[in-house]
Amino acid sequence: MKRKFLVWLLPLVVVWFQRLIGLTSRFRFLTNEPYEDLFRNKKPYIYSIWHTNVLYSPYLHRGKNVAVLISESKDGDYINQVVHRFGNTSIRGSSSKGGSKALKAVIQHLKKGLPAAFTPDGPRGPAFILQPGVIAAAQVTQVPIVPFHYECSRQWILERAWDKHRVPKPFTTFVVSYGEPMFVPRDLNEAEFEAMRLKVEEAMLNNRNRAIAEAERIFKGESK
Repeated sequence: MKRKFLVWLLPLVVVWFQRLIGLTSRFRFLTNEPYEDLFRNKKPYIYSIWHTNVLYSPYLHRGKNVAVLISESKDGDYINQVVHRFGNTSIRGSSSKGGSKALKAVIQHLKKGLPAAFTPDGPRGPAFILQPGVIAAAQVTQVPIVPFHYECSRQWILERAWDKHRVPKPFTTFVVSYGEPMFVPRDLNEAEFEAMRLKVEEAMLNNRNRAIAEAERIFKGESK
């Protein structure tokens, strides 16, 4: 009973905290025309999000009916509640095995023309190493992968956490960065699949670096 109560209470606190931080914050969006075309035309896409960004990603994409792949761990129970409270949906399970039930459910969601989200280095890392599930989903559905990352001009970084998680401070500026959509060819041999995995991983890291650089630039301006 205690655990059920905490699974209900803690996400509620997190959601209200995020809304409060959002009300005090500014937002700087780094985007691109190909992604904007997908969004305007209501085409499906796959957000690929490093685990360091799982806290505020549901808030930043609230009301979009994004299907988020969430692990069946205890931590996943809390994330699941937050995702739903921000108007998105979830699929519980792991993407580490291409034939998994969870991955198949994500593919079905995408085929309905709805967006999905993966944390390809979750749930336990290693950080910033892309696991193959997101590549398999994009390959089967022919839906593009959109690298996503946010950094804040003022934030706490949880140094002891394996993913160095970001927690925004009040009165911060969010830098919300979207990389260009990436399509995965349907027919790939093993070597080509691995090359594609590395290509998407590099694009995600580059998108992360872009967000960090802009957040640092804004921080310097705010500190003057």
